[in-house]
Amino acid sequence: MSQQSRNKGASAPSSLHPSIILDKAIAAHRAGNVSDAERAYTAILKGSRTHPVALHMLGLLHAQRGNFADAEPLLKKAVRVDPGNPDVLFNYANVLRALDKTDDALGWLAKAIALAPNFAGAHLNRGAILMARKELHDAIVEFDRAIAMAPSSAAFANRGSAFHQLGRLDEAHDSYQRAVELGPSDPQNHFLLSEVLTQMGRHDEAIGALERTVALDKAFPFALSKLVGSRRHRADWRSFEVEQAALDEAVESGVAVDPLTYFHASSSPAHQLTCAKTFVAKVASERAAAIPGAPSPVSRLRVAYLSADYRNHATAHLMAGVFEEHDRERFELSAISYGPDDRSDMRDRLKAAFERFEDVSELADEDVVKLIRRLDIDVLVDLGGFTTGARPNILACRAAPLQVSYLGFPGTMGASYIDYVIADRIVIPEAEQKYYAEKVIYLPGSYQATDARRPLLRNGPARSEVGLPEDAFVYCAFNRASKITPVLFDVWMRLLTKTAGSVLWLLDGDPIARENLRREAVARGVAAERIVFAPQVPAYEHLARHQHADLFLDTLPYNAHTTASDALWAGLPVLTCLGTAFAGRVAASLLNAVGLPELVTRSLDEYEALALRIAHDSELRAALKSKLATHRTSWPLFDTVGMTRHIERAFNEMWRRHCAGEAPASFAVQISS
Repeated sequence: MSQQSRNKGASAPSSLHPSIILDKAIAAHRAGNVSDAERAYTAILKGSRTHPVALHMLGLLHAQRGNFADAEPLLKKAVRVDPGNPDVLFNYANVLRALDKTDDALGWLAKAIALAPNFAGAHLNRGAILMARKELHDAIVEFDRAIAMAPSSAAFANRGSAFHQLGRLDEAHDSYQRAVELGPSDPQNHFLLSEVLTQMGRHDEAIGALERTVALDKAFPFALSKLVGSRRHRADWRSFEVEQAALDEAVESGVAVDPLTYFHASSSPAHQLTCAKTFVAKVASERAAAIPGAPSPVSRLRVAYLSADYRNHATAHLMAGVFEEHDRERFELSAISYGPDDRSDMRDRLKAAFERFEDVSELADEDVVKLIRRLDIDVLVDLGGFTTGARPNILACRAAPLQVSYLGFPGTMGASYIDYVIADRIVIPEAEQKYYAEKVIYLPGSYQATDARRPLLRNGPARSEVGLPEDAFVYCAFNRASKITPVLFDVWMRLLTKTAGSVLWLLDGDPIARENLRREAVARGVAAERIVFAPQVPAYEHLARHQHADLFLDTLPYNAHTTASDALWAGLPVLTCLGTAFAGRVAASLLNAVGLPELVTRSLDEYEALALRIAHDSELRAALKSKLATHRTSWPLFDTVGMTRHIERAFNEMWRRHCAGEAPASFAVQISS
């Protein structure tokens, strides 16, 4: 609460002198007795409507309650009555800022600084407004002025955030470090430091900063999930069960948890819905504005795909063929790209697939919304959900009349502004629709798009060239380390023990994960050299090397998705265990769509038994590979044209319902006769 000068001459309808009433009001205000304070301020203003301190303090009281619309007229009158008080101007500016009147707020903060040149808080708040407006260089100037006057953890933290957004990581790190030094008990300072350390590749230090964050406040938004995610990325399972229980408890108690991390760890659709709803309420709550004009049928439906992954990325590898196969006589196609341009061949291919390719990576969310509306998009398809780099606030502003979640995020987004999720009857059984905020569109076959144009090298490298023994049975599991759990690893190690000479072929990533997995193997009685790691290579080389594996072992509770599609396309049978949530049912969806339902097991015991049977029965292995080779070109999974027609029918039906004034409702796309 700002220090105030008192107007001793003001009168009030009370037997007590107004200054005494004011003293009691301020004391009550400071003690948190806001009702008593409000009555006292109001009593003073009944006697003197222009009492500057009462106007100011009552306005502050409303602002502290979050009633900014009620605070504004009181503080506006206060600055007219007491224009020379920088505290009054400062607090009025802050209310204007809360009401999104940022130009006015900046002006009043400038006036406060003119009255009090060393007003560090005014410079700090001007910087915060400028940073929110993406005027980052000007924001840094204001933060520097605040720091020069009164160094504070808040000023350094804000300065670090501005540098962070500019990609100046070293300067961001130094500012965050100073914020930690000045405010070591503030968990936010440690969390911000962890974010930039992660980007700098200093993962040990980042994990340490996250540990300090959680130690200070176990409910700090996203800290626990990021800590758990970092450890699982490294296959660090020392506290696996404790961390799993902590994640579930956090979600159940309403702590904000990163949905993608949690969906990797959770088998409960109900908990996943709770997690997504909490996340949305925290960072992407609905701020929809009415979209003008009544919907009407159009000659070509205007569809835009929103994604951070128009590059050499799994989503692009799945969707490229669909983009190319869309019927241009009936659909006008736009790409809204907010991710990086990696200048890859895939990026060029994707740009050529759209009539309009909008790179909005440098635009603020509100400007992207304006662009989408200016393009008059009818159906906006979000391909990212809450994956890395997501910008859900574009969708929260209701950029298009119909908004659809598809492919990139395997579960509910928990948001009222997402009308539909595209799925199939395996990944979302009808009985589980209640766990989805969206209405469900059921595609025939699998929901997952595929690209039948992906090349396969006919003469790939020899086994010796990829680090495999020539005569070994090769169990392959090309999922990220974060998907591997101790329980599943137990199964895999038993398979190696019971399959003489066999090896487990994993995808290489973090070197610490590599060492942890080898150590875990040794702890289970398996020699470290039987765990072979495949280095990162270009996509076409990765597909080609699948030919050296004998069986792909899926993960649970989060299956292989694009990874399973890659294996099946390359001719490698995939063994999965059916999970209880979307992310754990994807491989089953793919296997059914390619005519191999016999590779879908219902328990880890069944999974282990079938893996052993395949490993020890060469005729069964040959039969499975032969069946997959035949079905790959004749079953729906890799029918890119057919998949595109199904998606188009989904768009047409949702738009028909919208034009008829019907609310979104779940429906199934029918196969045309």
